[in-house]
Amino acid sequence: MARKVMLTAFLCLLLSWPASGSIDKQRALATPVSGISPQDIAAAPTFSLADSCIVRNDLGAYWKIDHWLFGAELYKAYQDPSQSCPAPYPFAVQNVNMMLFVNKLCTLYVSVDVEGLDLSVPSCPAPGNLLSISQEYGLVISPPSGGGLYQVSVPLDSSVNVNGPYFVGFYFSNYIDTLAGVALVTDSLQAVCTSYNIWDTTTGFIDLCQNSYYNFPGRLVLFSTGLPGGSGSEPAPSITLLKPGVNEIVSGSATLWGLENSGSKIINYVRFDRKNGTIWSEIGRDSDGTRALRNGVDPSGSGDGYTSPWDYSSLAEGPYWLKATVYDTLGRIAVDSHQAAIDPTPPDLNMTKPLYLDTICLPLKVQATTPDENVTQVKFEWKVAPSSYSISINNLNQASFGDINHNPSDGNHAASGEYGDYYCGPVAGAEAIKYWFDKGFIYGMREGSSYITIDTVVERLAANMHTRANKGTYDDLFYGGMVQYFLTHGNDQKIDVVRRPDYRTIRNLFQEKELFVIMAVSGTPGLYLPLTGVNGLADSQGQYAATVANPVTGTSLNSYIRNYNGGSQFYYNSVWHDIDAVFTLMGYSYTVTRNLIGTDLNGADGWSFDWNSTPLTKDSLYFVTATATDATGRIGATTMLTQYGCKTYIKGDYNDDGLVNIGDAIMLINYVYKKGAAPIGGAYRADANCSGTIDLADIIYVIKYIYSQGTQPCR
Repeated sequence: MARKVMLTAFLCLLLSWPASGSIDKQRALATPVSGISPQDIAAAPTFSLADSCIVRNDLGAYWKIDHWLFGAELYKAYQDPSQSCPAPYPFAVQNVNMMLFVNKLCTLYVSVDVEGLDLSVPSCPAPGNLLSISQEYGLVISPPSGGGLYQVSVPLDSSVNVNGPYFVGFYFSNYIDTLAGVALVTDSLQAVCTSYNIWDTTTGFIDLCQNSYYNFPGRLVLFSTGLPGGSGSEPAPSITLLKPGVNEIVSGSATLWGLENSGSKIINYVRFDRKNGTIWSEIGRDSDGTRALRNGVDPSGSGDGYTSPWDYSSLAEGPYWLKATVYDTLGRIAVDSHQAAIDPTPPDLNMTKPLYLDTICLPLKVQATTPDENVTQVKFEWKVAPSSYSISINNLNQASFGDINHNPSDGNHAASGEYGDYYCGPVAGAEAIKYWFDKGFIYGMREGSSYITIDTVVERLAANMHTRANKGTYDDLFYGGMVQYFLTHGNDQKIDVVRRPDYRTIRNLFQEKELFVIMAVSGTPGLYLPLTGVNGLADSQGQYAATVANPVTGTSLNSYIRNYNGGSQFYYNSVWHDIDAVFTLMGYSYTVTRNLIGTDLNGADGWSFDWNSTPLTKDSLYFVTATATDATGRIGATTMLTQYGCKTYIKGDYNDDGLVNIGDAIMLINYVYKKGAAPIGGAYRADANCSGTIDLADIIYVIKYIYSQGTQPCR
């Protein structure tokens, strides 16, 4: 309503605008521009162009009209979706576009609107009632010498549904100059009742191709885009709020993720809201539901579906209701909501010693920092990280599934009208469920009192993920299909997702946290690949050896992962493929076994603990994990992969120069009495006589040895 009032105010201003420019407008000049390529300018992010249709009543740019546009002006153009869009109605108008020729640097302020038809003269439609409007946008256009042709696109604030022809409007205002640098653009066909310009209170709108001032040589190049409704045949929208999950505790960066699962082609947008009282507040909205389809055969494309980032840093800690609402172009909506909790200041740990891939030697003071003032303890643990680590799974061939002709052994290929070529998503999910079943989480393969086969699991997942209908699996349907499956099969397993991970993240999830990791890779083809093994560290080219279960062949594939552009890639079929996301699956009550180093309960001198006498093996890999717990019981953890290796020092050589001499005695004196540097290799080496105490006796012990009057220091 406020926007309609705004436009009404504009119209009042325009209709009262003095016609002093009319004499000047009789000097309007038409110049051909038909051979010039236009440059696109978007006043704001536009609605998605996927499945959209262009509605225009012109033949393209042919003339520019100089000395006509003077500022605070509104132009209208007739639109008829039935001329260019199949089964157009109801038609959802989303974006308005106008061609302009800009002669010089110019600042424009523009907005657009949609109006119905005034059929007072049935044979000559004119602009009618306001249907929708956009906010005003500022544009600075700097053309090349001689000027340039520009197609300016402006989105409506909300799309509007029409069931017949309509008018679109383009409003100009300019608070800097009189728009003398901007020319309107027309096609080469004069046609009355198609292009209008508001004039004054007496005249109202004038027909630009038939008036007493200057007759344009063609129709305005002013058009719109939107979504044809297919006569309302599309299904009603449906939405599931995937992330955050029900009662999930959110910390760190957060992205809301909604699954629109009706298959409708006329979805307008998905809006995300939150509340912790009685009033809903918008978090964000997404009108671009583009998403990657992975089937092991075709290029995947890209996109995360309907998502919105959530910056909750200014909100109070605690539970919030979250809501996803989907709107289609017919005005139909669907809603899903549930509670989740946020912790804007979680126990977010940063381990400062050791660092990632450090070579460590005991004794070692492990150290971590956290900005959370409510942390009550930090526990330090270690775990062996075998250089070669793998898991055993059932390798399935996707061609064994998707059967139609009751002959599952014939390959089930798409060429025969079957679906086996597209089953990499359900196959990967079933392999994960079977893996955790073998570890005691049995309900994923149980229905009632009976156990089901892994083949049955594959087909159940394919139905949940709509794999046959889509000839592949979308990420949101993969995630949502797994969640739905767990809810109906005992709910003793769970799924999560990490987007665009680097190798370090993938290895920590797979080896340290012992999760089942499924990599979603894009490219040609896009597919889901369960990770089954990692081996060693990076080679000379920065590549990490990795093994996956290849659903296309039903066998293991040895290849490589590398870090790339902030994320990672997997080498498949001689091409590097982006790892868009990893899905992690685990048994609900599964716990990882680690070895305790120690727990710091006060952090008065920083969160740390002395790691002294663990028997570690030289050149072997170890995970070191710090876990913080705050006053509410929430936890945060960080993990470093390290390599164990101690340098051998000459006993008594405290400055590590290869000699034992008076310099070492001086270093020891400075350390004991003057707070100087500790002996290289660790302060424990200053206990030269191994008495358990560092004091004057150790200094005397070293000096005697230097002058050949005593035995060699023990360290």
